[in-house]
Amino acid sequence: STLFITLVRNEWTVMSADDILVSGMSGRFPLSANTDAFAKNLFDGIDMVTDDDSRWPLGLYDISNRMGKIVDYNKFDSKFFGLMDQMVDEIDPQSRMLLETSYEAMLDAGINPQTLRGSRTGVYVGVSQYAMTDGYPEDVQPDSRDSLQNVMLQSLSNMKTFYASRISFANDFKGPSMIVDTACSASGTAFCLAMNDLKLVPCYNHAIQTTNVGHTDSAIVCGTHMVFEPFINQYQQELAISSPRGVSAVLDQEADGFVKAEAVCCLFLQRRRDARRNYAHVRSARMNVDGHKKMGMFFPSSEAHEQLMRMSYEECNIDPRDMTYFECHATGTKYNIYQAGDPQEIKAIYNAYCKSTGRTDPLPIGVLKSNMGHAEAGSGVSSVIKIMISYEHECIPPNINLNTIKDEIAQYFPPLLAIREKYPYKPGLAGVNNFGIGGSNAH
Repeated sequence: STLFITLVRNEWTVMSADDILVSGMSGRFPLSANTDAFAKNLFDGIDMVTDDDSRWPLGLYDISNRMGKIVDYNKFDSKFFGLMDQMVDEIDPQSRMLLETSYEAMLDAGINPQTLRGSRTGVYVGVSQYAMTDGYPEDVQPDSRDSLQNVMLQSLSNMKTFYASRISFANDFKGPSMIVDTACSASGTAFCLAMNDLKLVPCYNHAIQTTNVGHTDSAIVCGTHMVFEPFINQYQQELAISSPRGVSAVLDQEADGFVKAEAVCCLFLQRRRDARRNYAHVRSARMNVDGHKKMGMFFPSSEAHEQLMRMSYEECNIDPRDMTYFECHATGTKYNIYQAGDPQEIKAIYNAYCKSTGRTDPLPIGVLKSNMGHAEAGSGVSSVIKIMISYEHECIPPNINLNTIKDEIAQYFPPLLAIREKYPYKPGLAGVNNFGIGGSNAH
């Protein structure tokens, strides 16, 4: 294995040709047709949460129409991907855009996707599945073959498992292909699974006299979330989970709930030896679950978060004092049983990266959801893309709608530093946190 040497905190660190890199990225975000537009909106401090009737009539069910919405989602070149128009007409916009963004991420990595046909490229798609959102298909007319075929296409084509399988089919990939649903941590968990398959111990295949490294040659990691069902917004607002104002005021004293957002985004992971571009070297990716909690399954656990953070950096001998930027999962919640996530997470970050190390240097804190809202299953990959943007521009975008740090977490600031303006940044060790309402955490 080829080895490389780098200097970190006055200590020599060995890099290997087997290191896992993020080599490509792509995405659709609110008011942003690609990652370049997304970066511009982030650095310009644009509030990507908008109020319009593009999803349903204004005032429906007295819910706020303010969401972070993907604007263009009705264009697709089915023939380019070798799919039948009849099938494509029935599949939802997320599945179409996942095909596009995964292809673009490979191109962004400097790879001709045609050269990966037949390879052990894995596909891992994080998605949240709400119950009772797909409606009923058309009535079946048993004596009409067209009716039977239409209903079959409607029901089968929209199975969420095809979010991943369709990418593997169109590109002739032979690696694992799966959807992952751990609620809001789905794409973070998908990232961890992809990393695990890439890092598996090499094994010698006697039949073909060669060494196989890992389960996969490369990995496509996606996160996706779009909102087309107003009743979900209605009950979440009535339960005081979502903000009735539609303002994503993450970590702010006036925060009154999260704001729903959309994202369809993708990362391409490769080993260093195969990569033509290096956005970042992934040092560690771990996941755990809270387990049984006296407060109930929905209440987040600061202890479980802190434990996962410690495992993540201890696993690869990272000094937590080297952390130079942390992108939180934080959603903009109030402190009640449904919405205790932000204080619990901030406490864990402080304990794991500051208190335990005696850190006094500022630790910059990013909260992407202040800029665009909460993309739920797409939030993990969206946050990683924000870090890639920060690396590329050597600047961390500002958090918006943040005036006064909320009382429950003020004691942790400083050394934690909430970024309110563009923050000059020399790319270094960055962390991403992602957790779901059922207790599944990814870091």
